[in-house]
Amino acid sequence: ELVEARAALDGVPEPPEPLRQDVEAIRASTDEAERRIEALAKAGYGSTGEVEGINAALLIARHGPDTIAAMAEGLAAKQPYLIYTPEAITNNQLTAVSFPIAAPVGTQLACAACRGEYESATFAVFALADVADLLVSVTDLTGPGGTIPAEAVDIRLVKCWYQAGRGIWPERDARLYVPELLLKDDALVRVDREERHNYLRSTPEGGEEAYVLCSAPTSEALEGVWPIDADELQPVDVPSRRLQQFWLTVHVPADARPGVYRGDVNLASRGGTKRLPFELTVRGFDLLPSRLIYSIYYRAKLSENGAATISSELRSDEQYRAELEDFLAHGVLYPTNYQGWDDARLPRVMQMRADVGLPTERFYNLGQSTGSPSGPEELAKLGAGVKKWVDYCRTFGYGEVYFYGIDEARGDRLAAQRAAWRTVQEAGGKTFVACYYKTFEAMGELLNCAVLAGRPDPAEAAKWHGVGSQAFCYAYPQVGNEEPETYRRNFGLVLWKAGFDGAMDYAYQHGFAHVWNDFDHKTYRDHNFTYPTANGIVGTIQWEGFREAVDDVRYVTTLEQAIEDAPAAKAAVAERARAWLDALDPDTADLYRVREEMAELIDELQ
Repeated sequence: ELVEARAALDGVPEPPEPLRQDVEAIRASTDEAERRIEALAKAGYGSTGEVEGINAALLIARHGPDTIAAMAEGLAAKQPYLIYTPEAITNNQLTAVSFPIAAPVGTQLACAACRGEYESATFAVFALADVADLLVSVTDLTGPGGTIPAEAVDIRLVKCWYQAGRGIWPERDARLYVPELLLKDDALVRVDREERHNYLRSTPEGGEEAYVLCSAPTSEALEGVWPIDADELQPVDVPSRRLQQFWLTVHVPADARPGVYRGDVNLASRGGTKRLPFELTVRGFDLLPSRLIYSIYYRAKLSENGAATISSELRSDEQYRAELEDFLAHGVLYPTNYQGWDDARLPRVMQMRADVGLPTERFYNLGQSTGSPSGPEELAKLGAGVKKWVDYCRTFGYGEVYFYGIDEARGDRLAAQRAAWRTVQEAGGKTFVACYYKTFEAMGELLNCAVLAGRPDPAEAAKWHGVGSQAFCYAYPQVGNEEPETYRRNFGLVLWKAGFDGAMDYAYQHGFAHVWNDFDHKTYRDHNFTYPTANGIVGTIQWEGFREAVDDVRYVTTLEQAIEDAPAAKAAVAERARAWLDALDPDTADLYRVREEMAELIDELQ
């Protein structure tokens, strides 16, 4: 790759001024790759850091010549920007200042999905000159079944801003510039690249619009902040030598006929309009529900006065409903409940869950925890409370009702709950709690759903299954890392392969000080799949990765059922499909290719 890249670069004539720095940057990257390869050979494959450095340099080398050629063509045609078409769910971050760009120059955008499925696609614009008022839209898509309307395609821009680290803990003095937010209006968040600060737009009703610092060590300035994103995608300016990524989410209509649908993504700016062909393939089968159960710690309650708040705890009805609808759209069908019993707001919570259409097989309740009572009166009170909750949930059609133990307890603190958990079960409820390995040895069948921290272990799942209980996963990793592929892989096929029953990661939103400021807590970064606005949410790229985890499991569920239902005439195909699944390594597999192969096998088995 390096030899080919250097040969191609050496063949580039003296570039015009707009390209000169870019050519030199790519040449320098290939020089660095050669130095690292030499060091690797001397060190006998070297350190992990060296290997990662070589991979990055090879990626740059691979795309470098194509980038230069495309730039030259763009300049010759007086095009003000290039279009790149990376995979959407990837940990290869495209920041606004990315160059060279680790993605192919694109001439078409394409994706495939089943009826009713949501699917993400993305492209990025790299400005060769200043691009003013760039507005992206999509046409209707036409195919064998007629038309899929443009309204089925949601378009947002990816916003880069500063965050305090890569994991759940802030890194010392870190201000990492990362893509994360999915916005309709780029101006909702302003970023000062020189000072490395974020500013959030506040638009209070009847007040003046203002920008508030949301990256300081404390968040006093954010008290009363009132962010509202636009309802429709707004134009954006892309300065010269900067990159802007756009994110498309297609929701395939439930009645769409299989086949290929085609339309265009239109990019209109003051410099003219450019067309990017867009192709959607609607698959010829329907996805089954996931065999894994997807829940999440959802900490929100309705506010006492019904007002909206910008926090991770209190909600207006409008905010709460928007988040429930967001769970449904992302396949997380069993979010936990934090609303308490002695509260007039509980009926509204239950009714909203019903109205949105969340299923009712199970209800994970943190509105009442088990604690560790041991005396007869305390245990009787707990049992009565459990019966009351179970009877109430039955009126909304719920089956199993789960009650939460003491979070992450170990040793004596864990064992002290034995009487309480037995009481819950005798009263008709079930138990669940976040816990660690060795909990089985202490509690066994008294815990109906163990939410286990870290990498899922098949042997651990087998223990719980042996007593009729379930094994869920959380903290692999916890919510908040701007890594879509990590969540897709770890909470999708890795979880399925380990034989786990579900996921309940922490948390949909948890602002440890202010939910919009990643820098105001010494111990933790905020755990956010989404951010609250006055009337809804702002999504993130990592939340889209989690949706793909759910969909990967829906595909494997559909394939396993197709294998089981295969007629005798398809026995050989079924055997080949089962062998392929058995050999699948979800830690290393190309998840996009795996999705395609599963779809091909399902088609063969139909």
